Amino acid sequence: MSVLRRRIISGAVYGLVTLAVVYLGGAPFLAAVLAMALLAGREYQRMLVVGGYRPLYALQFGLTAFLLVGVVYLPLEAVVGGLALILVLSLAWQLTRTTEAEQPYVDWALSLAGALYVGWLSSHFLMLRDLPGGLGWTLLALSATWMCDSFAYIFGKAWGKRPFFPRVSPNKTWEGTVAGWLAGVGTSLVLGRVLSLSVLESLALGLAISLAATFGDLAESMIKRQMGVKDSGSLLPGHGGILDRVDSLLFVGVVVHYFVVWVLGI
Repeated sequence: MSVLRRRIISGAVYGLVTLAVVYLGGAPFLAAVLAMALLAGREYQRMLVVGGYRPLYALQFGLTAFLLVGVVYLPLEAVVGGLALILVLSLAWQLTRTTEAEQPYVDWALSLAGALYVGWLSSHFLMLRDLPGGLGWTLLALSATWMCDSFAYIFGKAWGKRPFFPRVSPNKTWEGTVAGWLAGVGTSLVLGRVLSLSVLESLALGLAISLAATFGDLAESMIKRQMGVKDSGSLLPGHGGILDRVDSLLFVGVVVHYFVVWVLGI
């Protein structure tokens, strides 16, 4: 089976499952986002191991779960207080791991970064889905991101010549990137009408999503390049790992949530 065919089939299955849990919302959506974050976090940890580090599994998994569950069931004060307590206790614990052969502070910082990168950023999709009209906003965020990624991949493969960000991602081209941006903005314009957005609001949101998707992908590419790996995993044939598939969405969820809350005032 060709790479493109595997990519289409696995992408379709992933997309249908995602749309189903987004539609259901509530506990099924929380469970799906938590499972995604833990699987993506595991791939992040494996990359750290390849890079010569020793991730703190309990810290990263525990903090990821706390952040995701906390934004749904706990008041803000409890989330902030719990985060502070976890930071204090986990950093103090590193004193017991200090030897010449270890980098306890670096391992702690990278594990903490993984929980914030995957866990805290993905929690914004839970907050987005919980807003008034959250189903529509979430579907817009997903659809525009998927269209941006797909068109960037297709046009980049077929017509890409000029590197976009060669220091981090040598295969990403200006031709593919611009095609992805146009697809993301176009999707936002279409779905924005359904959500009663003005043309200007739809354009602004579509551009914000497209830029966030592009730099979310580049951020993971930066991590992979530094750790010396090609893909974060192999769970999704043709796409790589879970983190390879959701890297764009981690940035997009944040951008769309705060656009809806701060700009639209919803």
